[in-house]
Amino acid sequence: MKKLLICTGPQGSGNHLFARILSLHPDVIGWEELKHKYWVPSDEEPFARYWVYPEELQFPDGNYFLANVSVPFFYDGVKQIPKIIEVCKRAKELGVEPTVAIIVRDQNINSLQQKRVGGEVTLPTAVSYYNEIINSDIDYHFLDHEAFFLHRENYIRYVGRILNFPITVEGINTFIDKDANQKYISYVDEYWLDKTIRNGRKPFKQR
Repeated sequence: MKKLLICTGPQGSGNHLFARILSLHPDVIGWEELKHKYWVPSDEEPFARYWVYPEELQFPDGNYFLANVSVPFFYDGVKQIPKIIEVCKRAKELGVEPTVAIIVRDQNINSLQQKRVGGEVTLPTAVSYYNEIINSDIDYHFLDHEAFFLHRENYIRYVGRILNFPITVEGINTFIDKDANQKYISYVDEYWLDKTIRNGRKPFKQR
């Protein structure tokens, strides 16, 4: 059975990161340009036009396909909601089984990133649309942004097993030098619960 894996997440959740990683296996037809460039406009992704015009969907020769899109996304300068559900229906008509992999990143950091880059928080729009996918008959899974940066190769191997999709760990660290969340984190000197936690670590007689 031919498979289409649609990797999607809110703006700034790691769409380029996972699209690059999931395109690395030689059996997967994915976003080739991301193997050589750090960032490429989303409307230059190979499947980009189909998010707007799903009725035009076609597949090249092959058995495994990787497509990527954020919610919302910009196509030719216009912000819009990609028609993921319609693409999935069209793929089935063409004999290709679709699976949607929804990227999850810490919602506070994700919102800060969206505000910084785009001037607005679009996370609620994404969550609302993903609820439609979750409540449909489309096969879906979640990808964890934080789990990747913590477990790296082990997490990617796990994703391959869960998705039943060709995965390689070779080259997954290309263009990645540190955790993307690091720049949003600041140290907290003291929190109201700290003393209680420290006390709970003492021997029973000292509590």
